[in-house]
This record gives sequence, C-alpha cells and structure tokens, in this order.
Amino acid sequence: MNKGYGVQVTATTHGAAEPTIAPILVVAADEQDALLLAAEAAGPSATAEVLRELTEAEIAEHGLDLAQRGSMKSLAVLNL
Repeated sequence: MNKGYGVQVTATTHGAAEPTIAPILVVAADEQDALLLAAEAAGPSATAEVLRELTEAEIAEHGLDLAQRGSMKSLAVLNL
C-alpha cells in the first residue's frame, strides 16, 4: 500500500548562487521510495529529505491518489 509523504527537495541549477528548495508531496511505497522518486524528478544535482508521512486528512485535503505511486504535487509554501 502506498502512503503520502512530505518531502523537501534541494536542487542546484547551473550558474545559480543559491540552491532552490521546494516542498512537495509524494505518493510512494515507503520513505526510501519517496526520496528516490523526488530526487529523480528534480534532476541529477538534487537531494531530497522526507519530512514526515502525511495524515489521512492531509492526503484528502491535497487530493492525492494513493493508487498512483510516483505522483507528486508541489506546494507553494511548506506547511507540514
């Protein structure tokens, strides 16, 4: 069964002085899977950190479909 995770992705773009940090929600089998999916989606210079597993209420609030492993939603502001 898949679960929802709050993940913070940090990516360094070529020529940028500061890395870009983006909060995203990821549907994955486990925390390690969430890390791999998020880092892969952000590119080769990206790292990811799982902040926590989402609650059922948060999954419903953001409209995540747990049957869709690998689906992601970005958040404008980290509010986990």
